[in-house]
Amino acid sequence: MSEPLHVSDLVHYVKRELEGDALLQQVQVVGEVSNFKRHSSGHLYFTLKDEQSRMKAVMFARDASRVKADVRDGMRVVVTARLSVYVSSGEMQLYVERMTEDGVGALYEAFSRLKMDLEERGWFDPAIKQPLPAFPERIGIITSPKGAALHDIATTLRRRYPQAAIVFAPVLVQGADAAPQISRAIQLMNEHAACDVLIIGRGGGSIEELWAFNEMSVVTAVFESRIPIVSAVGHETDFTISDFVADVRAATPTAAAELVTPEAEALTRRVQDVKRRLERTYAQLLKSKQEQVTRLAASYGLKSPRVLLGLKQEQLDRAEMSLQKEIKQVIAQHQQQVERLDTRLMRVPMRDRFVQQRATIEQSRRRLEIVRRLLQSKQQQVRHVLARLDSVSPTHVLMRGYTYVEQDGQIVRSAKALTASSFDIRFHDGTIRAKREDGE
Repeated sequence: MSEPLHVSDLVHYVKRELEGDALLQQVQVVGEVSNFKRHSSGHLYFTLKDEQSRMKAVMFARDASRVKADVRDGMRVVVTARLSVYVSSGEMQLYVERMTEDGVGALYEAFSRLKMDLEERGWFDPAIKQPLPAFPERIGIITSPKGAALHDIATTLRRRYPQAAIVFAPVLVQGADAAPQISRAIQLMNEHAACDVLIIGRGGGSIEELWAFNEMSVVTAVFESRIPIVSAVGHETDFTISDFVADVRAATPTAAAELVTPEAEALTRRVQDVKRRLERTYAQLLKSKQEQVTRLAASYGLKSPRVLLGLKQEQLDRAEMSLQKEIKQVIAQHQQQVERLDTRLMRVPMRDRFVQQRATIEQSRRRLEIVRRLLQSKQQQVRHVLARLDSVSPTHVLMRGYTYVEQDGQIVRSAKALTASSFDIRFHDGTIRAKREDGE
C-alpha cells in the first residue's frame, strides 16, 4: 500500500486530470441558474443545476460583459465552459466563457446574420434616414392595445403636444401573427397617408418576445415607409433590426413620444420671446419716426410758412414781370417792322407791292409762330414754378390735416406764447375763432 496523499496533492492530481481532458475544456452544459451574484468586479458567480445535480460556476468580467441576456435566478441557460477544480475548496467548478438563454442561441445567430447582411446592403446608412417633422399634425402609433407602451406614448403626447391627432393601429407585438400584423399596419399607414410621423414599438422583453421586430417582413416595411418611423422596441439595452433600419431609434416608448413632438410650453416661451423682441423693435422704430417728425416740425418752412410763401410769391412775380417785358419787346419789334414795310410798300408799284406784301405776311406768320412757341415755353416755366410753390405751400400742408394758431396776426409756436383769451385757428379752407377755457 502506497503512502497516504495529502488533500492538496489529491486535489491537484484531480485538477491536472480534468484539465488534461480536451473534451472537458470546452463543454456545453444546460441548466437552471440559482444563487446568482454579480460581484462589484464584474465577475458572475452562480450555481447551475437540474433535477438531480448541481455544480458551481464562475464567469469572469471579460466574458460576462458579452452576455446579452438579463441573467437571474430561475433562468434556463446554455453555457460553454471548461471544467476544473477550485483548489481551496476541492470542488469541481465550471469556468464559463459564453452563456445564452436556453433556446435562443439560434435566434442570436440569426439576428447577427441578418444585421450583417442588411448593413452590407446599406439599409442602416444615416444618409437615407428621413428627418422627423418639426410640428406634426397627426402622429401614428403601432403597438399592442393592452401593453404599457401605448399608455406611455399617449400620455406623453397629450402632455407635450395635445394639438396633434393620434392615429392608432392595434397589433400583436409577439407571437407568430405579430410580424404580419405589424408590417401590414405600416403599409396601410403609408397607403392612406394617415400620419406625419409613425411610432412602432412595445415594452421590453426577451429576444424571443421581441423577435417580431427582427422579421424580414417588418424590417422591409420599415425600410420602404415614406412616413418617417421612430422605433421604440424594448428598453434602453434592447435592440432589434427594426431599430437599425428605422429613421430614428428611441430608447423607450416615452422617449419616442418626446422625439416626435415639440414641447408646447417651450413653444409658448419661444413665441413670447419673439413677441418681446418685436415690441422692442417697434418701440425703437416709433421713437425714430417721432424724432424725425420733431425735426421736421422745427424746420424753417413749417415754423415760418408766411415767410416762405412770401419768398415763393416774390419769385413768381418776378417771373411774370420778366415774361410780360419780353412779350412787349417782341410786339414792339414787330410793330416797327410792320411800319417800315408799310413805308416801303408805298414806294413800289401795286403788283410788286402785292408780292412783297404776301412775302411779308408769310414772314410775319413764321415770326408769330416763333413768338407763340416762346410764349408756350414761358407758360410751361410759370406752371412749373407754380407747382413747386404749391408743393411747399402752407395751404397744401393744411390740406393734409394740419392747422396753426395766430394771435394778433402772429403765428403762435408754443402754448406759453398764447397770452390772449381768444385766438384764430387756421385751416386750409378757412379760419375759426377760438377761446381759452383753462382760466389763464
